[in-house]
Amino acid sequence: MALGQTLHKINKSFMSDENRFQKIQINDIPIMIGIHDEIICVPRGEEVFAAAIVGSSGTGKTLLANRFVSSLYYQWGSNVAIMNDVSEETYKWSESMTNKNFNLLNEKYLNQFPTPSPLVYLFPNTDTITLPENLLKNFIKITLPFREIIENIGFYLSGVSTDFSLGKSELYVNNIKEELAQCDSVSRVKEALDEFLPGQEGKSFQAMRVKIMTAFAALMREQILDITNPECPAYLQTEGNFVGNPMSVLMKAKWIPSFITSDLITKKYKSEVFAHYINEIFQNNLNDFPGEKTFLFFDELKDICRRDDEPAAQAIGRVAARGRINNVGLIYCTQFYDQIPHGVRGAKLNYCFSFAHSNNEIVRQIGSDFDLDSDEKKKIKNLKKFEVFAMTNNKFIVYNDGERYEETKPLKGTIFPPLANHLKRGEQ
Repeated sequence: MALGQTLHKINKSFMSDENRFQKIQINDIPIMIGIHDEIICVPRGEEVFAAAIVGSSGTGKTLLANRFVSSLYYQWGSNVAIMNDVSEETYKWSESMTNKNFNLLNEKYLNQFPTPSPLVYLFPNTDTITLPENLLKNFIKITLPFREIIENIGFYLSGVSTDFSLGKSELYVNNIKEELAQCDSVSRVKEALDEFLPGQEGKSFQAMRVKIMTAFAALMREQILDITNPECPAYLQTEGNFVGNPMSVLMKAKWIPSFITSDLITKKYKSEVFAHYINEIFQNNLNDFPGEKTFLFFDELKDICRRDDEPAAQAIGRVAARGRINNVGLIYCTQFYDQIPHGVRGAKLNYCFSFAHSNNEIVRQIGSDFDLDSDEKKKIKNLKKFEVFAMTNNKFIVYNDGERYEETKPLKGTIFPPLANHLKRGEQ
């Protein structure tokens, strides 16, 4: 027997990669390489899942999110919507990965090659929106349906007019909501207010009329409505005559919408805008996409919701708690696990992927949610860049030496990088 053959029998590490690795079709989503060189995956199942990606800045959270987005789209054929890109990182995701070391790793272990994600960028229009210069990407500026504003008029008016509250005047606006909802122009809104608000006699009525008229003028100047911006649609339509909110229509056309929220995040009414699009997708998913899974991804979740009474927190909480019923899954990133509203974090997570974190309270809460012992919590604090500690209330699928098996205990590993490109730290 030749020396090489003898060494092969003694220790597989002496084998060439061609002989050592067995080719196998993986339908699950590869997440990381384990400490024993195994491939650890989120299993493909009949139901959607909810996952949190937690860690300090620069540890690898959005790299993992980038991989999730493309894997859900390409491997599972799921619909995916990126619901907030505050830092405009996803511009790179519509390009192929250029990092050679990342590409070699994916090719060696997974036989996967650089692939761009098919993104369309959505900009919520406001009076302060500024699009990047020379943006050579597919993008659309969108507005809210006027009826959405009317249904939540008190919230939006207070959001655009400093310290404004309708107070008792809201009764008068509520009485003419249907008339206002029929308006198709700014001038018609002014006419409707003038026509249907109570008469001008008496100082109290005059003050009320001025208050409401002033607030509506501020709302129109904000330019977030379809009637103020006819070139910025509130709805889109596919070639097959499917009409819906822009995010659902783009997913119907097999695109991945990315909601660019760097401007919206500065607005007082941001929570209601987020809630509108989340609810539109969640409530209509079974009709819009029968038999299909839809996943909503949120970058830093704290930027969207901090309190349980916020509309966005309530909308995300519904997805977290009842997404399985409507076939809508949830993935979010955060540095601040301890600041996620209870209605969101309290809903059972199927997976949590923790990168390095030095905050004792955050590590304690993760440990409490996933029953970690003291040694496991120490592992989270001592993780290196790109290392992740994966926990589940479900199961992982592990591939190792040609075998496929299930694992329910927490696992440590190094993430597989995405196939799409990624914004480098400090890059603009």
